[in-house]
Amino acid sequence: MTLKKLEMLRPTIGESVDAYIARGNSRELEYVVEFTPQEGDSLGEYLLRLRLANSLTPQSVQEFLVGFPNDAAVTRSELAQLESGYPEFVNEKRLRILATLYGVPQEWVLQVAQYHVERYTPPIPATDNSFAMLNTRAVPLNSLDPEARQTLQEIFNEIIGAMQVPDSESRDNT
Repeated sequence: MTLKKLEMLRPTIGESVDAYIARGNSRELEYVVEFTPQEGDSLGEYLLRLRLANSLTPQSVQEFLVGFPNDAAVTRSELAQLESGYPEFVNEKRLRILATLYGVPQEWVLQVAQYHVERYTPPIPATDNSFAMLNTRAVPLNSLDPEARQTLQEIFNEIIGAMQVPDSESRDNT
């Protein structure tokens, strides 16, 4: 099984922040389970996962948002701090913009940031992402050829599958 790529929504030249946010809200989004918030997700982990799913660098995110005012634009260093868990640059407008850019419902990102949302989405059960996140940070996947990427994904899925024990099996062993 391979992860689906998110379809990001880039701002158009001269588009206002409010128009961009509204465009992201009105867009028909395919709810992709892999990108639903997970139990225990921190805002930084979730934003990093979404950015990497779009094969974006902090530099490219900054370039896409360069025309927005300071309270809405995100620089590379601010994005790095957001993804590392420093909330100084968090505001609702920036979170809505990042969600729109990354192609996920804005409510999902706001929910992870603990904002009140109208349509609450139950988080999916957490998986042990520690190994995946360390590897994701250590090896830029876009530098690998597609066959190597596919092989790594299959190996990772086998490891996760082997570690997950159905509830009925765990009860039988007790």
